[in-house]
Amino acid sequence: MVPAIRFMATAPFMPSSLGRVLVVDDEPAVGATLRDVLVELGYIVKLAVRGAEALQLVPVFEPDVVLLDLLMPEMSGVEVLDHLRRDRPTLRVVILTGNEDVEVARATLRAGAFDYLSKPFSIDVLARVVAAAVGLPT
Repeated sequence: MVPAIRFMATAPFMPSSLGRVLVVDDEPAVGATLRDVLVELGYIVKLAVRGAEALQLVPVFEPDVVLLDLLMPEMSGVEVLDHLRRDRPTLRVVILTGNEDVEVARATLRAGAFDYLSKPFSIDVLARVVAAAVGLPT
């Protein structure tokens, strides 16, 4: 008698994610667009529309990188960045803004931001910056 061969049912191949990204932008359409692009690229993404919401999500979601809008009501991106630098000094934060002021960019980088992107930016630029922030080769 020939022994029966057992086959294990397996789920379709699902590559692991490239990393976890928290997108913080007070414009829901911008946040949703960034989420859709990043998910398509292979990241796990959560959205926050306020700075305080982002600070509550960080310890629960444990992102590898935060994409943080600079100009938001109630708590600015700079204030959120200050909290993150104090509470999670190794967390990579990329500042997003429509402001192309070079001095603002320098100030956020001095404050501990990993990088700074001026809106609008291309998907290629976003992909490279996020990949670098999570430690992937670019």
